[in-house]
Amino acid sequence: MEDIAWGTDAELTDEQFYNRKQEIIVLKSLITSSSEGSSPTIMVSGIRGIGKTVLLKKIKKELKDDYFTCYIDLSLTSSYQMGKLTETGIMEHLYDCFMEEYESKKYFSTFKRLSKYFKTKDFAISDILDAGGIPLPVPKTSDNYKKLSNFVLDLPQAIYEEHQDQIKGTVIFIDEFQVLRDLGGKLDSFLWFLRSVIQSQKNVIYIFSGSLISSDSIISKIAGSEGAFGGRMLNVEIHPFTKNTVKAYLKDKVPSLIFDDDGFERFYKCTKGIPFYVNTFAKLLVRDIKLDEEKVRDEFQRTLPYLAIHLINQWSRLTMQEQRIITELLDGPIKRKDIALNLGVTSGSLSNPLNKLQDKGLIKSEGHYYVISEPILEAWLKKEYQEKKVYPFRSI
Repeated sequence: MEDIAWGTDAELTDEQFYNRKQEIIVLKSLITSSSEGSSPTIMVSGIRGIGKTVLLKKIKKELKDDYFTCYIDLSLTSSYQMGKLTETGIMEHLYDCFMEEYESKKYFSTFKRLSKYFKTKDFAISDILDAGGIPLPVPKTSDNYKKLSNFVLDLPQAIYEEHQDQIKGTVIFIDEFQVLRDLGGKLDSFLWFLRSVIQSQKNVIYIFSGSLISSDSIISKIAGSEGAFGGRMLNVEIHPFTKNTVKAYLKDKVPSLIFDDDGFERFYKCTKGIPFYVNTFAKLLVRDIKLDEEKVRDEFQRTLPYLAIHLINQWSRLTMQEQRIITELLDGPIKRKDIALNLGVTSGSLSNPLNKLQDKGLIKSEGHYYVISEPILEAWLKKEYQEKKVYPFRSI
């Protein structure tokens, strides 16, 4: 029976999960080799669709019997979803995730002991809500925020100390880390505060992850030599699958896909070995017929709207200037001054839109040139222009 996941699946069965053996070995080794007084802080980075979330959830599942493990998706923070990420919103989201995992571990009987911890943080009774039996501090002033943030970030250590006879440590997975950019001018102070708490904790391992590459500016802010963690954060970058890995994966999981050599080469060129595109394209391809280069190319054009759906949505939210910058890059790498010349604007006025497009992972800088970093977006835009003789700058 064929068992291949959709590219959008964030959690896979053991049968669907494939490869990443080396990455699992490295990350689990870093986690399990930590000793009291020496717990690593790790950044797992990689481009969108590379499979970071799937990898983290796989490791979480394998460690859950020996550790208190908590997976946190920062993009689900309510203040971020409402369009204005706040530090308080982040802390409330972390707290909710900690408590949900705490309850699932059936540690609920020890809430009375944890409640004593509130008193040490000077929360008045009026500052605490009973959320279905779970004590929840409510910040009402900036001073309350300081109490809340210290309380929440101390919880992983407190949980370990309460249950060290049952667990070896606490592992906190914080995913979609790139959304912290929305803190704007408060980002640096937030990261330094986070570091000040984390560095004093024992038997607590933090693994940050997001759609980032090693050259991303937020990586340098947290993991660079002058960043909040002073170069002491371990960076594990996840790379696309190799041709051999993709070939073995498709043969194992989808034997009804029959490629000749040129057809497979075209498939790999279309997907770049990125698991999201490999899985989605493989799901959409016709079965039990010979897939040569021409057939795969035709199928790629047919399925592009499905492969690019998340990018099409992102494209529609860009400003006209941001969209025009991307279309300028469709013919190949181009310098900033030439982009400005073609758009009839000053080079200085492009700083903000260029930074935003890089933060979104749609373009990247290579030396003095800018290039599109999302090949599927590039292919979709070229297809749109070929068919309609105009780029889709506006839609109804």
